[in-house]
Amino acid sequence: HLNEIFGQISDLKGVIVGGPGPTKYDFQEGDYINYQLKQKIIATIDTAYVSEPGVEEIVEKSPDILRGVRYMEEKKLVQRFLYEVGHDTGLGVYGESEVRRYLKEGLVETLLLSEKVNTIHVTIECKNCHYSEDKLLAPYELPKFEQSLLNTQCKNCSNITLAFSETKDLIDEFIEQAEKAGVNVEIISTETEEGVMLKESFHGIAAILRYRRN
Repeated sequence: HLNEIFGQISDLKGVIVGGPGPTKYDFQEGDYINYQLKQKIIATIDTAYVSEPGVEEIVEKSPDILRGVRYMEEKKLVQRFLYEVGHDTGLGVYGESEVRRYLKEGLVETLLLSEKVNTIHVTIECKNCHYSEDKLLAPYELPKFEQSLLNTQCKNCSNITLAFSETKDLIDEFIEQAEKAGVNVEIISTETEEGVMLKESFHGIAAILRYRRN
């Protein structure tokens, strides 16, 4: 049953085997599991129960194991991005404006976003001539910046008629654009060295492209 059901899951991340007594080890080490699935066993857990209560017990004991699996995935994703950048393949890009441009052109395969990016994308518009411009601000900067617009002349018509027309969380905006384009989105934590590097060295926004732009 395991071979039949799990073998149909194309993006299977891993298998956790659990149960009371030694039977789980016999099952795991014996000639029962397809070798490809056996390679995906990430943990073996002792339980006090069988059937549904046993499954519930495994789920309760699994968060740390699953976090570890996710961290390994994150490390590999960022390492792949770093390889593309380090080898100047043209497939690794970063920065808000660069990544946004490649998203619009449909060239992004995987979008990497740090969970620690805390930036608001603000669009300012002149109520008189409809001139507009964009700003990236930290949330705490919003009130002071909005207040400053009351005394700021429009660059186009010189009237003091500037106001916020739209504010959006930058990460939410990128996720929305990526989903519309069918792009794989990966939110990267700062629990790994690679995750910290993505946030600190690349400002938390990067992408791996499908192919190099001509």
